[in-house]
Amino acid sequence: MIYYELIISCLLKKDVYYTDANEFISKKINKSMLLDDYLKEEHKKRKYKMYCFNSFFPIEKDKNYKAQKMYIFKLRSLDKQFINKIRTCMKKLKDDEIEILSIEKRNLKMKDFKEFSTVTPVIVTVDNKPWKKEDGDIELFINRLQVNLVKKYKEVYKEDIELEEYFIEKFSIGKKPLAYSYKGKKMLGYKINFKINEDEISKKLAYIALGAGLGEKNSSLGAGFCCIKG
Repeated sequence: MIYYELIISCLLKKDVYYTDANEFISKKINKSMLLDDYLKEEHKKRKYKMYCFNSFFPIEKDKNYKAQKMYIFKLRSLDKQFINKIRTCMKKLKDDEIEILSIEKRNLKMKDFKEFSTVTPVIVTVDNKPWKKEDGDIELFINRLQVNLVKKYKEVYKEDIELEEYFIEKFSIGKKPLAYSYKGKKMLGYKINFKINEDEISKKLAYIALGAGLGEKNSSLGAGFCCIKG
């Protein structure tokens, strides 16, 4: 199982506050997609986009990314055609707020790792509102993560699956929610650590999470960007 990653080096031309950074990156990705007819049409479709990204690195202590400073961010996808096209488009991107300096492509193979964490907070919504830990229903949170991944799985593998138990074996969640700015409002999410079961379906769901993101708003905010622990 292979997923694809772009490591994108860029120069900011304006200051960007950390809660605005993911929406800022998303807008630049969307703008670059307009440079390709195929990506432009794919962007319009109401479906899982099967890509995710993280935020700028290095992190700034004052939480403000600086103009005229270089940063990197990563973009991942399960779709080889998408990753090749978006790489070409982002190299061509002309923008007053960001300059793309270089893009490195990596093909990453999913191995038998069991423990994962999220680099960006995971978003789960209940009744169109972000789930909050203080509401106390952790099982609902895990269930929503699994249902979301199963839907993505069906889109990738074109087959139905039924799980007798949760693919997550162990799980821990951050004490406080973290905020994203999104369309003038705040979206709350949590960073999590999780360990998966050893069966093949659980491994495939973890592969989906690595390549396309965990939870919701993966392509619009880069939420739920996962990494392998250890």
